Amino acid sequence: MDREKFIQVSSTIRVLEKKLLSKQYMERLIEASNLDETLRYLSDSNYQTYINKLDRIEDYEEALKMENQRFFDELYSVSKDSLPIDLITLKYLYHNLKVLLKEKIQNEDYRDMYIEIGNIRIKTLREDLEKDNRSTSYEELYLICRKAIDIYEETKDPQDIDIYIDKKYFENLNELVEKSGIDLFKKYLLALIDFTNIKTILRLKKQGKDLNFLKKVIIDGGNISKKDYQGYLNKNIDSASPLFRSLDSAKYIARGIEEYEKTDSLSKFELEMDNYLTGLVKESKKITYGPEVVFAYGYAKEIEIKNLRIILISKLNDLSPDFIRERLRETYV
Repeated sequence: MDREKFIQVSSTIRVLEKKLLSKQYMERLIEASNLDETLRYLSDSNYQTYINKLDRIEDYEEALKMENQRFFDELYSVSKDSLPIDLITLKYLYHNLKVLLKEKIQNEDYRDMYIEIGNIRIKTLREDLEKDNRSTSYEELYLICRKAIDIYEETKDPQDIDIYIDKKYFENLNELVEKSGIDLFKKYLLALIDFTNIKTILRLKKQGKDLNFLKKVIIDGGNISKKDYQGYLNKNIDSASPLFRSLDSAKYIARGIEEYEKTDSLSKFELEMDNYLTGLVKESKKITYGPEVVFAYGYAKEIEIKNLRIILISKLNDLSPDFIRERLRETYV
């Protein structure tokens, strides 16, 4: 990518980064006495406008959703190249495809589940599918949806739609990374695939799934080969497993698996994944300007919103500050 295109936006982002919530700010939210007080503490942040519009404080998720959309709209508007932002927002597009296909096969209306971020207008694609209109502005996405529907009509298993869409998501993500030629993005994608595949095989072993199913769901790429995963379907995967021992992320994976062995929950595994990826993204702080700066800013906002969601739902359920701290992700700022 042409780094020169990112000189101005990188300078802008270094200023905007100051609006991200610090660890000290998060600690204040954690120590708030209840949900109402937590939201009042957020009144001097970018979330203020949307919090003030809530009819009920329990509807805080709507404020997070609106701020997320505002944030990425702003980021797209200041960057001359959308690719580093697309790396972050692509998952929303593929989430929308899953919702769209769910509507199609169930003949229901789930429009409230859509997350409208980016330049793809899901309403247009929705209408094209309803009318079976091949001459669409989003022909590639249309063909993905048609293929997913064909798969479902053959198997009658909604899970096959999710598996297919997930595969297409990672293929698209890989295309963007390859197009960028940015080392940080390659490291990020490889690690994301590793964590995703290890989490998948842990679930499949628990469910007693066979080798054919494993072959169908394992994502191509990553630092671990498909063949290696196949060899572990009927072998124990513990915190010292050779499957991942040589990876840079090994200690994070090990901690996640160790907790999974105790609790049968993958929450800690997902937390360790986020923390490892945050560590990778923080490498961009050493860069004066470039696509990494844009990507890191978008990633930092997503971690911020994820942490806020954990805090707010915990306050709603009257959970302790220590409980919250154990579940928060490492922050970028």
